[in-house]
Amino acid sequence: MKVSSVIRKFTVLLALSSLALTMMNCSKKDEDTPQAQIVGTWKFSNFFVKEGNGPETDYFPIALFGAPCLANVTFTFNSNGKATTSIPNDCKDVAEDFVPDVDQATVEVKDNKLIVTSSGGTEEIPVSFEGNKMFWTFSDTDNGVTTTVRMGFTKQ
Repeated sequence: MKVSSVIRKFTVLLALSSLALTMMNCSKKDEDTPQAQIVGTWKFSNFFVKEGNGPETDYFPIALFGAPCLANVTFTFNSNGKATTSIPNDCKDVAEDFVPDVDQATVEVKDNKLIVTSSGGTEEIPVSFEGNKMFWTFSDTDNGVTTTVRMGFTKQ
């Protein structure tokens, strides 16, 4: 009886040790990195605006009322760093005012920034991920009031 008790304790200790070593040797999977998270097609889904200390408001539903085609604007990011924007023809005039064009650009996610490099130069856009959502943040201060815009995208 004593021998089986010792064997059982040894087996539990061995299993716990193996589990601890496995956990310590785990590295972050490539698909968990921000660069891998961005790969895929993203549909424009939110347009949050916050002025000064006011509340953040999603103006996307209002924008859809005036231009329903905005719901079909997508961005596709490939694993090779290339990106494309898809804007329906009936939406080009509306979208050009506030949808960034990433066509023919190289895109990289580094240090919570989306780095877009094109013939026009390099732009760094703060980026965050929440589940299947991605947000790009832009801020501008005018007359002492900071306006922050968060563009939201849902992964397809």
